[in-house]
Amino acid sequence: MSEFMIHRKILRQCGGELEHAVKSRTAKQSAAENIINILEKVTTRTKIGSSRVNLKTRFNTPWKDSVGKNPKENSNNMKYRSTDVIRKCHICQSPTHLANVCHRKGKINEIDIEKETYVEKDDLIEDN
Repeated sequence: MSEFMIHRKILRQCGGELEHAVKSRTAKQSAAENIINILEKVTTRTKIGSSRVNLKTRFNTPWKDSVGKNPKENSNNMKYRSTDVIRKCHICQSPTHLANVCHRKGKINEIDIEKETYVEKDDLIEDN
């Protein structure tokens, strides 16, 4: 196996972002020492390569608020209490129904046109 193939296999094990970062900074026929130096520089200067470790430790640590409390108390505080919220229609503000079945729904965009402002054709003919 050539050195080039060995380098490609090593870079494939690194992951997508790290592999791209190293490939963009090296030539095709670079020595193993150069690739290792570039890998070290990329991992120390950026967060590429270390993000997976941080995510695992972040999700495994307990929350500070829950330490020392009874688990039953925490579960009661986290539940949504539907008794505190009174559901009502946001169109007419009635608690008897919701907006999807509101009987005043059709009247939202209705424009009341006064009939007095219109002049009928008969009135115009008589004026002439």
